[in-house]
Amino acid sequence: MNKYAGKIQRNETSPHVRYDGHASGLIFDPRQEGVPLDVLGFGMYRLGPEFMTRQTHEKEVVLVPQEGEFEVEVNGKRFGGARSGGPFAARLGKSNASALYIPCDARFGIRGKGETAFFEAPALRASPAFYMPPDEVTVVSRGEWIWRRDVINLISPKNASSNLAVGETYNPPGLWSGTPIHRHDRDEPSSGESDHEEVYYHRFGLKQGPDDQFGAYGVQLLMDGKGLSKAYIIGDKSAFAIPGGCHPVVASPVSELLYLWGLAGRGSEPAMRDIPEFAYLKRFEEIFKQIEEGQTIRVVTVSALEHLAVQHALTQEQKALLTVMLREKGFDIR
Repeated sequence: MNKYAGKIQRNETSPHVRYDGHASGLIFDPRQEGVPLDVLGFGMYRLGPEFMTRQTHEKEVVLVPQEGEFEVEVNGKRFGGARSGGPFAARLGKSNASALYIPCDARFGIRGKGETAFFEAPALRASPAFYMPPDEVTVVSRGEWIWRRDVINLISPKNASSNLAVGETYNPPGLWSGTPIHRHDRDEPSSGESDHEEVYYHRFGLKQGPDDQFGAYGVQLLMDGKGLSKAYIIGDKSAFAIPGGCHPVVASPVSELLYLWGLAGRGSEPAMRDIPEFAYLKRFEEIFKQIEEGQTIRVVTVSALEHLAVQHALTQEQKALLTVMLREKGFDIR
Protein backbone atom coordinates (compact mmCIF):
# COMPACT_ATOMS: atom_id res chain seq x y z
CA MET A 1 0.00 0.00 0.00
CA ASN A 2 2.82 2.42 0.82
CA LYS A 3 3.93 2.21 -2.82
CA TYR A 4 0.67 3.68 -4.12
CA ALA A 5 -0.98 5.65 -1.29
CA GLY A 6 0.75 8.97 -2.03
CA LYS A 7 0.17 8.70 -5.79
CA ILE A 8 -3.52 7.98 -5.29
CA GLN A 9 -3.95 10.84 -2.80
CA ARG A 10 -2.20 13.26 -5.18
CA ASN A 11 -4.31 12.01 -8.12
CA GLU A 12 -1.19 10.85 -9.95
CA THR A 13 -2.86 7.48 -10.42
CA SER A 14 -6.48 6.46 -10.11
CA PRO A 15 -7.82 3.15 -8.79
CA HIS A 16 -11.17 3.76 -10.51
CA VAL A 17 -11.96 2.78 -14.11
CA ARG A 18 -15.43 2.74 -15.70
CA TYR A 19 -15.61 -0.21 -18.08
CA ASP A 20 -17.10 0.87 -21.44
CA GLY A 21 -18.72 -2.49 -22.20
CA HIS A 22 -16.90 -2.88 -25.51
CA ALA A 23 -13.26 -3.80 -24.88
CA SER A 24 -12.14 -7.36 -24.27
CA GLY A 25 -9.08 -8.09 -22.15
CA LEU A 26 -7.41 -6.73 -19.04
CA ILE A 27 -8.84 -3.63 -17.39
CA PHE A 28 -6.26 -3.69 -14.59
CA ASP A 29 -2.90 -5.09 -15.70
CA PRO A 30 -0.41 -5.01 -12.79
CA ARG A 31 2.47 -4.90 -15.28
CA GLN A 32 1.32 -1.50 -16.55
CA GLU A 33 2.54 1.79 -15.14
CA GLY A 34 -0.30 3.64 -13.44
CA VAL A 35 -2.15 0.53 -12.27
CA PRO A 36 -1.93 0.49 -8.44
CA LEU A 37 -1.58 -3.31 -8.20
CA ASP A 38 1.41 -5.66 -8.19
CA VAL A 39 0.01 -9.19 -8.57
CA LEU A 40 -3.73 -9.09 -9.28
CA GLY A 41 -5.14 -8.62 -12.76
CA PHE A 42 -8.80 -8.06 -13.69
CA GLY A 43 -10.55 -7.89 -17.02
CA MET A 44 -13.57 -8.70 -19.14
CA TYR A 45 -14.20 -10.98 -22.10
CA ARG A 46 -16.82 -9.97 -24.65
CA LEU A 47 -17.98 -13.31 -25.98
CA GLY A 48 -18.75 -14.31 -29.55
CA PRO A 49 -19.30 -17.50 -31.56
CA GLU A 50 -15.58 -18.19 -32.05
CA PHE A 51 -13.27 -19.38 -29.30
CA MET A 52 -10.90 -16.83 -27.82
CA THR A 53 -7.87 -18.80 -26.67
CA ARG A 54 -4.98 -18.12 -24.33
CA GLN A 55 -2.29 -19.84 -22.30
CA THR A 56 -2.22 -19.22 -18.56
CA HIS A 57 1.55 -19.87 -18.17
CA GLU A 58 2.51 -19.13 -14.54
CA LYS A 59 -0.88 -17.62 -13.64
CA GLU A 60 -4.16 -19.05 -12.48
CA VAL A 61 -7.45 -17.58 -13.76
CA VAL A 62 -11.01 -17.40 -12.42
CA LEU A 63 -13.87 -16.72 -14.83
CA VAL A 64 -17.16 -15.31 -13.50
CA PRO A 65 -19.97 -14.91 -16.09
CA GLN A 66 -21.81 -11.60 -15.82
CA GLU A 67 -24.60 -12.25 -18.29
CA GLY A 68 -25.33 -14.47 -21.28
CA GLU A 69 -24.11 -17.96 -22.16
CA PHE A 70 -20.59 -19.37 -22.12
CA GLU A 71 -18.64 -22.42 -23.17
CA VAL A 72 -15.08 -22.96 -21.97
CA GLU A 73 -12.57 -25.62 -22.96
CA VAL A 74 -9.64 -26.22 -20.57
CA ASN A 75 -6.97 -28.62 -21.76
CA GLY A 76 -9.59 -30.46 -23.80
CA LYS A 77 -12.25 -30.59 -21.06
CA ARG A 78 -15.45 -28.61 -21.65
CA PHE A 79 -17.53 -26.55 -19.23
CA GLY A 80 -20.64 -24.53 -19.96
CA GLY A 81 -23.44 -22.55 -18.40
CA ALA A 82 -25.44 -19.34 -18.44
CA ARG A 83 -26.30 -16.30 -16.37
CA SER A 84 -29.55 -15.26 -17.93
CA GLY A 85 -30.73 -11.76 -17.13
CA GLY A 86 -27.50 -10.70 -15.44
CA PRO A 87 -26.52 -10.70 -11.74
CA PHE A 88 -29.80 -9.20 -10.47
CA ALA A 89 -32.04 -11.83 -12.04
CA ALA A 90 -31.90 -14.13 -8.99
CA ARG A 91 -34.48 -13.86 -6.20
CA LEU A 92 -33.51 -11.93 -3.08
CA GLY A 93 -31.29 -14.02 -0.87
CA LYS A 94 -30.33 -16.23 -3.82
CA SER A 95 -27.58 -16.08 -6.45
CA ASN A 96 -27.29 -17.10 -10.09
CA ALA A 97 -23.49 -16.78 -10.06
CA SER A 98 -21.07 -19.44 -11.19
CA ALA A 99 -17.28 -19.52 -11.54
CA LEU A 100 -14.62 -21.55 -13.30
CA TYR A 101 -11.10 -21.95 -11.95
CA ILE A 102 -8.37 -22.47 -14.58
CA PRO A 103 -4.94 -23.55 -13.31
CA CYS A 104 -1.49 -22.44 -14.35
CA ASP A 105 0.20 -23.96 -17.43
CA ALA A 106 -3.17 -24.53 -19.05
CA ARG A 107 -4.60 -23.67 -22.44
CA PHE A 108 -8.21 -22.56 -22.54
CA GLY A 109 -10.72 -21.15 -24.97
CA ILE A 110 -13.97 -19.34 -24.30
CA ARG A 111 -16.95 -18.44 -26.49
CA GLY A 112 -20.65 -17.65 -26.12
CA LYS A 113 -22.83 -14.56 -25.74
CA GLY A 114 -22.52 -11.65 -23.32
CA GLU A 115 -19.76 -10.81 -20.85
CA THR A 116 -17.52 -12.85 -18.58
CA ALA A 117 -15.26 -11.21 -15.99
CA PHE A 118 -11.93 -12.72 -15.05
CA PHE A 119 -9.24 -12.41 -12.41
CA GLU A 120 -5.66 -13.63 -12.78
CA ALA A 121 -2.69 -13.90 -10.42
CA PRO A 122 0.53 -15.89 -10.09
CA ALA A 123 -0.24 -19.48 -9.07
CA LEU A 124 1.47 -20.86 -5.99
CA ARG A 125 1.00 -24.47 -7.07
CA ALA A 126 -0.60 -26.53 -9.81
CA SER A 127 -4.26 -27.47 -9.26
CA PRO A 128 -6.97 -29.08 -11.41
CA ALA A 129 -9.68 -27.06 -13.16
CA PHE A 130 -12.79 -26.60 -11.03
CA TYR A 131 -16.31 -25.40 -11.85
CA MET A 132 -18.68 -23.94 -9.24
CA PRO A 133 -22.23 -24.18 -10.71
CA PRO A 134 -25.08 -21.89 -9.60
CA ASP A 135 -26.92 -24.67 -7.75
CA GLU A 136 -23.93 -25.16 -5.42
CA VAL A 137 -23.46 -21.48 -4.60
CA THR A 138 -24.46 -20.40 -1.10
CA VAL A 139 -25.51 -16.95 0.09
CA VAL A 140 -24.57 -15.82 3.61
CA SER A 141 -26.04 -12.77 5.32
CA ARG A 142 -23.38 -10.69 7.07
CA GLY A 143 -23.65 -7.71 9.37
CA GLU A 144 -26.77 -6.07 10.77
CA TRP A 145 -29.04 -3.12 10.03
CA ILE A 146 -27.41 -0.49 7.77
CA TRP A 147 -24.34 -2.66 7.20
CA ARG A 148 -26.21 -5.88 6.39
CA ARG A 149 -25.23 -7.50 3.08
CA ASP A 150 -25.20 -10.89 1.35
CA VAL A 151 -21.85 -12.55 0.63
CA ILE A 152 -21.40 -15.21 -2.06
CA ASN A 153 -18.10 -17.09 -1.90
CA LEU A 154 -17.20 -18.72 -5.22
CA ILE A 155 -13.53 -19.73 -5.58
CA SER A 156 -10.80 -19.76 -2.94
CA PRO A 157 -7.84 -21.86 -1.77
CA LYS A 158 -10.38 -23.80 0.29
CA ASN A 159 -12.00 -25.37 -2.77
CA ALA A 160 -9.85 -24.89 -5.86
CA SER A 161 -7.27 -22.12 -6.22
CA SER A 162 -3.79 -21.63 -4.84
CA ASN A 163 -3.91 -17.83 -4.62
CA LEU A 164 -7.10 -16.23 -5.91
CA ALA A 165 -10.20 -15.76 -3.74
CA VAL A 166 -13.28 -14.65 -5.69
CA GLY A 167 -16.90 -13.96 -4.81
CA GLU A 168 -19.71 -11.42 -4.89
CA THR A 169 -21.38 -9.15 -2.33
CA TYR A 170 -24.91 -7.79 -2.58
CA ASN A 171 -25.79 -4.46 -0.91
CA PRO A 172 -29.48 -3.54 -0.57
CA PRO A 173 -30.22 0.13 -1.38
CA GLY A 174 -28.57 2.54 1.06
CA LEU A 175 -26.57 -0.10 2.93
CA TRP A 176 -22.83 -0.49 3.55
CA SER A 177 -20.21 -3.16 2.97
CA GLY A 178 -16.71 -3.35 4.42
CA THR A 179 -18.12 -2.62 7.87
CA PRO A 180 -16.71 -2.78 10.48
CA ILE A 181 -13.84 -1.19 8.57
CA HIS A 182 -11.06 -3.71 8.00
CA ARG A 183 -7.78 -4.11 6.17
CA HIS A 184 -5.52 -6.81 4.73
CA ASP A 185 -2.20 -5.05 4.23
CA ARG A 186 0.31 -7.13 6.18
CA ASP A 187 1.32 -10.76 6.11
CA GLU A 188 0.81 -11.31 9.85
CA PRO A 189 -1.27 -14.49 10.32
CA SER A 190 -0.70 -14.39 14.08
CA SER A 191 -2.61 -11.08 14.28
CA GLY A 192 -5.32 -12.22 11.89
CA GLU A 193 -4.21 -10.24 8.85
CA SER A 194 -2.88 -11.17 5.42
CA ASP A 195 -1.32 -9.14 2.61
CA HIS A 196 -3.84 -9.24 -0.25
CA GLU A 197 -4.63 -6.88 -3.09
CA GLU A 198 -8.26 -6.67 -4.17
CA VAL A 199 -10.44 -5.53 -7.06
CA TYR A 200 -14.15 -4.66 -6.93
CA TYR A 201 -16.35 -4.67 -10.05
CA HIS A 202 -19.57 -2.81 -9.27
CA ARG A 203 -22.97 -3.47 -10.82
CA PHE A 204 -26.20 -1.59 -10.12
CA GLY A 205 -29.73 -2.94 -10.44
CA LEU A 206 -31.19 0.34 -11.68
CA LYS A 207 -30.00 1.21 -15.18
CA GLN A 208 -29.63 4.81 -16.35
CA GLY A 209 -32.46 6.15 -18.50
CA PRO A 210 -31.99 8.45 -21.52
CA ASP A 211 -33.04 11.55 -19.55
CA ASP A 212 -31.17 10.75 -16.32
CA GLN A 213 -28.35 13.07 -15.31
CA PHE A 214 -26.80 10.73 -12.76
CA GLY A 215 -28.41 7.29 -12.79
CA ALA A 216 -27.64 4.68 -10.15
CA TYR A 217 -24.59 5.40 -8.04
CA GLY A 218 -22.68 4.51 -4.90
CA VAL A 219 -19.64 5.76 -3.03
CA GLN A 220 -16.39 3.83 -2.72
CA LEU A 221 -13.90 4.94 -0.07
CA LEU A 222 -10.17 4.25 0.12
CA MET A 223 -8.19 5.33 3.19
CA ASP A 224 -5.24 4.17 5.23
CA GLY A 225 -5.31 6.35 8.38
CA LYS A 226 -1.96 7.90 7.42
CA GLY A 227 -2.87 10.47 4.80
CA LEU A 228 -4.75 8.61 2.10
CA SER A 229 -8.43 9.58 2.30
CA LYS A 230 -10.37 9.46 -0.96
CA ALA A 231 -14.00 9.03 -2.01
CA TYR A 232 -15.13 7.99 -5.50
CA ILE A 233 -18.59 8.13 -7.04
CA ILE A 234 -19.10 4.74 -8.67
CA GLY A 235 -21.61 3.66 -11.29
CA ASP A 236 -22.56 0.54 -13.18
CA LYS A 237 -19.46 -1.33 -14.39
CA SER A 238 -17.04 0.66 -12.21
CA ALA A 239 -13.86 -1.33 -11.59
CA PHE A 240 -11.89 -0.38 -8.50
CA ALA A 241 -8.32 -1.43 -7.62
CA ILE A 242 -7.53 -1.78 -3.91
CA PRO A 243 -3.78 -2.05 -3.23
CA GLY A 244 -4.48 -1.95 0.51
CA GLY A 245 -5.99 0.25 3.18
CA CYS A 246 -9.64 0.38 4.24
CA HIS A 247 -12.24 0.25 1.47
CA PRO A 248 -15.88 0.47 2.64
CA VAL A 249 -18.56 1.00 -0.01
CA VAL A 250 -22.17 2.17 0.20
CA ALA A 251 -25.05 1.88 -2.24
CA SER A 252 -27.17 4.97 -2.76
CA PRO A 253 -30.86 4.82 -1.70
CA VAL A 254 -31.96 4.62 -5.36
CA SER A 255 -30.46 1.27 -6.37
CA GLU A 256 -29.23 -2.08 -5.16
CA LEU A 257 -25.53 -2.79 -5.64
CA LEU A 258 -23.75 -6.05 -6.35
CA TYR A 259 -19.99 -6.15 -6.67
CA LEU A 260 -17.75 -8.93 -7.85
CA TRP A 261 -14.53 -9.12 -5.82
CA GLY A 262 -11.22 -10.87 -6.18
CA LEU A 263 -8.15 -11.05 -3.92
CA ALA A 264 -4.62 -12.25 -4.51
CA GLY A 265 -1.50 -12.25 -2.36
CA ARG A 266 1.79 -14.01 -2.04
CA GLY A 267 1.07 -17.11 -0.02
CA SER A 268 -1.08 -16.62 3.08
CA GLU A 269 -4.78 -17.44 3.32
CA PRO A 270 -6.95 -14.29 3.09
CA ALA A 271 -7.49 -12.80 6.56
CA MET A 272 -9.17 -9.48 7.36
CA ARG A 273 -8.30 -7.52 10.50
CA ASP A 274 -10.95 -5.16 11.84
CA ILE A 275 -9.71 -1.69 12.71
CA PRO A 276 -9.91 -1.59 16.54
CA GLU A 277 -11.57 1.83 16.43
CA PHE A 278 -14.66 0.28 14.80
CA ALA A 279 -14.59 -3.34 15.97
CA TYR A 280 -17.31 -2.64 18.55
CA LEU A 281 -19.88 -2.67 15.74
CA LYS A 282 -19.74 -6.47 15.88
CA ARG A 283 -20.88 -6.19 19.49
CA PHE A 284 -23.74 -4.00 18.26
CA GLU A 285 -24.70 -6.86 15.94
CA GLU A 286 -24.96 -9.20 18.91
CA ILE A 287 -27.03 -6.64 20.85
CA PHE A 288 -29.47 -6.14 17.96
CA LYS A 289 -30.06 -9.88 17.74
CA GLN A 290 -30.33 -10.19 21.51
CA ILE A 291 -33.05 -7.58 21.96
CA GLU A 292 -34.97 -8.20 18.71
CA GLU A 293 -35.30 -11.96 19.10
CA GLY A 294 -38.88 -12.64 20.13
CA GLN A 295 -39.46 -8.95 20.85
CA THR A 296 -43.02 -7.76 20.17
CA ILE A 297 -43.00 -4.55 22.25
CA ARG A 298 -40.22 -2.31 20.97
CA VAL A 299 -39.20 -0.81 24.29
CA VAL A 300 -35.76 -0.91 25.91
CA THR A 301 -35.53 0.37 29.45
CA VAL A 302 -32.66 2.60 30.54
CA SER A 303 -31.57 -0.05 33.04
CA ALA A 304 -31.63 -2.76 30.35
CA LEU A 305 -29.58 -0.55 28.06
CA GLU A 306 -27.07 0.05 30.85
CA HIS A 307 -26.86 -3.71 31.46
CA LEU A 308 -26.19 -4.33 27.75
CA ALA A 309 -23.46 -1.69 27.74
CA VAL A 310 -21.72 -3.35 30.68
CA GLN A 311 -22.24 -6.84 29.28
CA HIS A 312 -20.64 -5.88 25.97
CA ALA A 313 -17.97 -3.57 27.43
CA LEU A 314 -19.16 -0.45 25.64
CA THR A 315 -17.73 2.99 26.32
CA GLN A 316 -20.05 5.90 27.08
CA GLU A 317 -19.63 7.16 23.51
CA GLN A 318 -20.46 3.73 22.08
CA LYS A 319 -23.52 3.43 24.35
CA ALA A 320 -24.70 6.84 23.13
CA LEU A 321 -24.32 5.70 19.50
CA LEU A 322 -26.16 2.47 20.26
CA THR A 323 -29.01 4.51 21.75
CA VAL A 324 -29.28 6.60 18.57
CA MET A 325 -29.32 3.43 16.42
CA LEU A 326 -31.96 1.72 18.56
CA ARG A 327 -34.21 4.76 18.38
CA GLU A 328 -33.77 4.89 14.60
CA LYS A 329 -34.72 1.21 14.47
CA GLY A 330 -37.99 2.10 16.22
CA PHE A 331 -37.21 1.28 19.83
CA ASP A 332 -38.48 3.50 22.63
CA ILE A 333 -35.74 4.03 25.22
CA ARG A 334 -37.25 4.76 28.67
